Amino acid sequence: MIARTRFALTTLAAGALTGVAVLLPGAASAAPMDQLAPLLNSTCSFAQVDAALHDQAPQLASALDANPNAKAQLKAAFDQPIEQRRAQAEQYLAEHPDQVQRAQNDPRAAQAQQLIQRLADTCANY
Repeated sequence: MIARTRFALTTLAAGALTGVAVLLPGAASAAPMDQLAPLLNSTCSFAQVDAALHDQAPQLASALDANPNAKAQLKAAFDQPIEQRRAQAEQYLAEHPDQVQRAQNDPRAAQAQQLIQRLADTCANY
């Protein structure tokens, strides 16, 4: 289960910080945990976040839908208690500084942050 959770967090971190960034042009980047915090701290269910993603970023939602295993693992990670979700994301990022560095250097990270914030701000509406 830990390996699946880590893979899901990889999907969350990499997807949020690089996958979203690939789809969106942007500007300066922020620290990865700062970027992920709105969703990591969200009380929305995964279903609500997924619905918000389909509405606000259909291309990214489609990419996630095309990989049902990653989506299921992301759901399993996201459905954990907030503190556990945060702790595992922090651990993953600490263990993968190369991904952190890439995310911080990615010029599209600001746009990813904006999407993450919008999803967190609106997911309760779904």
